[in-house]
Amino acid sequence: MSRHLKSYAAPKSWTILRKVNKWILRPQPGAHELERSLPIGLLLKQLGCAQIKKESKKIINDKAVMIDGKIIKDIHFGIGFMDTVSIKPNTNLRCTLDQKGRLKFINIPESETNKKICRINNKTTNRKGKSQLNLSDGRNLLVEKKEYATGDSILIELPSQKIIEHFPLAKGNTAFITSGRHIGTIGTIQEIKENKVWCSKDKEKVETLSKFAFVVGKNTPAIKL
Repeated sequence: MSRHLKSYAAPKSWTILRKVNKWILRPQPGAHELERSLPIGLLLKQLGCAQIKKESKKIINDKAVMIDGKIIKDIHFGIGFMDTVSIKPNTNLRCTLDQKGRLKFINIPESETNKKICRINNKTTNRKGKSQLNLSDGRNLLVEKKEYATGDSILIELPSQKIIEHFPLAKGNTAFITSGRHIGTIGTIQEIKENKVWCSKDKEKVETLSKFAFVVGKNTPAIKL
C-alpha cells in the first residue's frame, strides 16, 4: 500500500488545501478507518510545528509526541476521534469532530491527557466467563462485571486502561453525535427506541441512530470536548 495519497482524494474529514500539493501523507492502517484518521505528520505541519516531512520525522524521532499516553515512532500514525495528542513541550490536544464532520483538535488541560472515553462497539464472553469489551478505538478489555452493554461508553485511564467510570446509553446521559445530519452535536438523551436515539440541545430535539450516539458523560461531558 502506498504511504501517500493524492490530495484531491484525501478524506473529507481533513481540513487541507487540496490544490497546493499533489501528494499528502496517508495514515497507516490502525484503530481508525481512513475516513476518520489523520496522520500525525500532517497534524504537526498544520500546527506549525514542522514545515516539511523531514522536520516532522525529527520531532517524532526525538520522542516528542505521545498519542493516548504512548510515544509515537512513525509520522504515518493515524489519529482519530477521542484520541489525545501530547507534543513537547506543552501542547495537549484531543481529536473530536466539528458539525461538518471534519476532524477537529481542541486544547485540553494536561490533567486530561491520560483520560479517554471509548464506546463499547460489541461485547463477547470468553471461555472463563469474563466479558470482553471491544472498543471504538480498537482496544479489547476483559472485565469481571456484567453491567457493561454494547452502545455504552467507558472513561479509561491511559496508558493503564483502567476503567474510571461507566456511562450507559440511557436517558439523561450526554451524547456526542458522530455521524448523520446532526454530527458534532452534544446533547442530553431524551428517548431511546429500538435503533434510534433522541437528544435535546438548546430546547431543540434531534434524532439520530443509536450507533451514532457516543455517550460522553452523565449530566455533562466528563472531559473537555
